[in-house]
Amino acid sequence: MERPIRVLYLIGGGEFGGAEQHLLGLVNDLDTHEFHPQVAAFYEGEFAKRVRELGIPTTVLQSDAKSMGGLHPLRDLIRDWRPHVIHTHGVRANMIGRLANKSEGYPAKSVTTVHSNLALDYPAAWKRTLFGTFEKITWPYVDHFILVSHAMKNDFIKIGLPEAKMNVIHNAIELPEEPVEHVPQTSLRDLIGVSDEVTIVGTVARLHPVKGLTYLLKAIQQIVQERQDVVFPWFGDGDLHDELAAEAKALGIEQYVRFLGFRKDIPDLLPQLDVFCLPSLSEGLSLSILEALAARVPVVTTAVGGSPEVITSGEDGILVPASDPQALYESICLLVKDKERRLELAKAGQEMVYRRFTMRRLVAETTKVYTDLLQQPK
Repeated sequence: MERPIRVLYLIGGGEFGGAEQHLLGLVNDLDTHEFHPQVAAFYEGEFAKRVRELGIPTTVLQSDAKSMGGLHPLRDLIRDWRPHVIHTHGVRANMIGRLANKSEGYPAKSVTTVHSNLALDYPAAWKRTLFGTFEKITWPYVDHFILVSHAMKNDFIKIGLPEAKMNVIHNAIELPEEPVEHVPQTSLRDLIGVSDEVTIVGTVARLHPVKGLTYLLKAIQQIVQERQDVVFPWFGDGDLHDELAAEAKALGIEQYVRFLGFRKDIPDLLPQLDVFCLPSLSEGLSLSILEALAARVPVVTTAVGGSPEVITSGEDGILVPASDPQALYESICLLVKDKERRLELAKAGQEMVYRRFTMRRLVAETTKVYTDLLQQPK
């Protein structure tokens, strides 16, 4: 097998979400003696900037009508660089990457990582139908699928993806060899204007229907009737910002919910939370949950997707049913009232993530997929 193995990664890159974070960690940790990565994206933005900062060649594909949405420039890139593997992330990248590889006569092995449930990512029925159809039509062009959780693998088996063409590689995050004490650069309490006596229950998420944030608002309405010494900062942008802000006002809780938008200093602010809550309706395997656990913050989240594969409820976090404000209220209140319990869950959660969800493990498992495929007969 020729070395180094050239791997072309393709992703949308229009936002800096979980898939972008996943890919950034993967390319950063590759053994460059064994693998030469190159990244292509459809947008110039935070993701492309961060990849370039790692010294990895990065191409932003022209993606207008003349270029067939990026198909022509990607074909040129494949023809010039001759990657051994093309690894796609996201619906658009999947479609264009598969078609470009096919158009060039399949010079590369094709790998797709599936990060989330397409049906829930696109609330509009026409988008679900369109993208779902393109996905299925191009499945035969893919040599191997990586699913980020067993729950997602089971979902794909049900809709017809052959089990022999896929495996599960759980998400992971960049971690030091062992936890280090966090020294804040920016005081979160000063940022949101609260005293040391106030409990901070934070959320990091896109403001998107799939994150279930309306159910957290309803839970907050119950919580603040019982406790006024609690505040809920939300980190993240999205199309639902105005709608969620209006709902918070209608529920009379706007002074408790702080919409702080997208911030680059989440790693500095996250460890300063007392509790982390993510009320998702669906997840592949949430990086936000892993990051909160690694930061030694106790987590309350919904038992959806891969979350039960991360958290053992009551041992290293708390799982509640999706779409259940009452369960969110009860679990958050339990931790707001009981600091000792918070500390117990936080310690156990951090130890578990450092044991099971390191980027080193993800890179080893992913690159084994590449080498296994390349060792197969032509």
